[in-house]
Amino acid sequence: MRKLLKLTAVNLGIAAAAVILYSPGLVALRLSDYSIFRAGMSIIAALALIAVFFLANIRLLRAPDHKPVTLEEVPDLEKAKNILKEHCGGKYFGNMARTASEQLDRILKCRQRLSGILEQKFARGSMSFDKFDSVAAAAEVSAIKNVVAMANRMRLFDEKEYARLQHYREDDIPDDIQEEQLRLYQKNFDNVRSTISLNEKILLKLDALAMEISSLNSGDDKNLNHELIHEIEKLIDETRYYQ
Repeated sequence: MRKLLKLTAVNLGIAAAAVILYSPGLVALRLSDYSIFRAGMSIIAALALIAVFFLANIRLLRAPDHKPVTLEEVPDLEKAKNILKEHCGGKYFGNMARTASEQLDRILKCRQRLSGILEQKFARGSMSFDKFDSVAAAAEVSAIKNVVAMANRMRLFDEKEYARLQHYREDDIPDDIQEEQLRLYQKNFDNVRSTISLNEKILLKLDALAMEISSLNSGDDKNLNHELIHEIEKLIDETRYYQ
């Protein structure tokens, strides 16, 4: 539906531009114009409108890219957000994609906040600084891996097929086969939800770590609750189950 609306809007825009350019009383371009410049512009404008029409329609109508995303294509949080954009308007995964994108914004802010606190409390390059910074960096990488896994699951999801399966009892295909297909789709949903939940837990622990470090005396990490670091590392380790 969203694609159809975009397609309609683009084509109406092209039609409106053509009316404005060629209608008498408006720009009134025509090949027979006594002005060589205006006659030439009538040809250029026509070619431009045709080119825009074909390029826009081909781009909007082409099939979505189902090629899996690789980690090499997603080096940072901003790239991770970009691969979620194509799913934000989806009927079934739209809300989840938007939630995951918001989580990435929050992880970025938390990471920046934690980096600022570390620079205040510890000398850059010190063992304490490197220890906490490496944990935070690993958590960020873990969140990116989770989003890549999530995006790949969303790309495998066929919305038309899933919609058809909602009425599987009304066709001639054996119900038990289609019920198995529905279970696979449901498993896909559940895995995406679990991945969002894991990123939320990582966010929670990073926030807790930032608050713990901010309450320490500068250069002293002896009173830190090191169980927090262990919990973050466990969450990072969980990421491999969603790949």
